[in-house]
Amino acid sequence: MRKTPDNTPVIVARRRYAPLLVALAAVCGCDPPALTPNGVVHSFGSQGLGPGQFGYPRGIARSPDGKVFIADKTARIQRFDQHGSFEIGWSMPQREAGKPVGLGVHADGRVFVADTHYHRVIVFTPDGEELSRFGELGTGDGQFQLPTDVAFDDRGFVYVSEYNGNDRVTRWSEVPGSTGVEYAFESVFVAGPVAGRVLRRPSALAVDGEQTLWIADACNHRLLRFDLDGKLLAEFGEMGKAAGQLRYPYDIDVDDDGNLLVCEFGNCRLQWFDPAGRSLRVWGKPGRELGELSSPWGAVVGKDGLVFVLDSLNARVQVIRL
Repeated sequence: MRKTPDNTPVIVARRRYAPLLVALAAVCGCDPPALTPNGVVHSFGSQGLGPGQFGYPRGIARSPDGKVFIADKTARIQRFDQHGSFEIGWSMPQREAGKPVGLGVHADGRVFVADTHYHRVIVFTPDGEELSRFGELGTGDGQFQLPTDVAFDDRGFVYVSEYNGNDRVTRWSEVPGSTGVEYAFESVFVAGPVAGRVLRRPSALAVDGEQTLWIADACNHRLLRFDLDGKLLAEFGEMGKAAGQLRYPYDIDVDDDGNLLVCEFGNCRLQWFDPAGRSLRVWGKPGRELGELSSPWGAVVGKDGLVFVLDSLNARVQVIRL
């Protein structure tokens, strides 16, 4: 891997183009030109246990200042800058029962990790210091079965999705505690049948600028949109490979225009939808080369029009600008 003078990583697709790419990046003072026709700017990560390496990455989130946090099957959380440079990492308190599959970063920088197989959420500082935890195994109020993701609204509520029998989204509120902020169960936000189908593995959550909650109902191959009072606003998607269809949407995010970015694990691609459910664009296909994906688990919208894609079985992150 080579780097520009401003420390931007450059993955060189053809060696003879490397000097030109580095020169352009230095002159323009920005990210280098795309390395592939479909917009890959660079990639970072490789298979391994060292800093900046991954063991099957499965969760990704971005902080307001552009930092990217990634959880993998080694039960580590790693933080990268927007150019893909490793900054810091830490391990979850336990790992024998399983590893986390999702996380969210609050507007104030706190990192909420869905500690999936321990049926709880653990809250960390951006540097990995544990602040609090909430939830326990069960089906009742204040309990979880395999939590998958965490999201936040502007009113201070925290939303957690879960599956394996519970298959629901719950809402939590912040309360003062003896050692700082703690979290109290507020309500079951949604569970059971929605538009004629029972929720099946709600795998990801996102709150958009209009303060509506999006849910990726992964095993129903659809997307749901609710207002924060729990009213269903939109439901679309069905299993398939055509534009507008989905196959195991494992992650979602919302861009600055209010459009929904969907990471499809089963179709090895990204797809964008407008709020009404119209497919706007499809990117990616199965494979090992840049611009191709193998079992992607997540994607987030970054700063300056960048998108970070967890190319999970290829043990890397691809960064694209479309």
